[in-house]
Amino acid sequence: MPRRKMTQWFKDSRASKIKITRARKNGDWAILQSATSVLQHANKQRFSLSKNGRRVQVLETYEDIDEIKDNGRYLVCPPLVARNAGDLQISLDERGFSAVVLCREPKTQLGLCPVVTLGDNTTVRSQIKEPTNPIKPTAGWFDSGIDELGQIIVEKTNTFATNDRKLDYLLGHLCAVPAYDGLYVAIITTCDALIETSG
Repeated sequence: MPRRKMTQWFKDSRASKIKITRARKNGDWAILQSATSVLQHANKQRFSLSKNGRRVQVLETYEDIDEIKDNGRYLVCPPLVARNAGDLQISLDERGFSAVVLCREPKTQLGLCPVVTLGDNTTVRSQIKEPTNPIKPTAGWFDSGIDELGQIIVEKTNTFATNDRKLDYLLGHLCAVPAYDGLYVAIITTCDALIETSG
């Protein structure tokens, strides 16, 4: 798989991730909040480029993955699994591709489509409607799967008692749903709460 020329979004994304890690370690919520805003903007640019007019690319083998040469939306299907999808998203990110990766599992007995993503030591799953044509899923169906997983992650934070735990959970899933804008909003909001309580 080739490497893309470094674009501004790529530079901003890499720099902001480093700042986020350092700020969390130091408990500097204002810097973490600012870096998250930069990452949010960078990823908006990146994922807008993934909407390149091409259909969703279905990946079922390692050979399919090796043949990726362009930006776009990629649906990882069995026998490939969520770990393959996670590794692919990270690899594409590091190589400067404007790409979004979603993983699906076999259709359920009720005819629903399980979608799955991996965070830090956690697996997030949900079920959405099966695409009308599983061989050629639409961009709208793909995007709804990303949004569904993102919403589940953000809603999960309501079960945590402290803002520190909420923040760690959200940060642990940045790599899981980097295309879900609500995740960045939730991190920024949680930083507001931490700034208020520490002030």
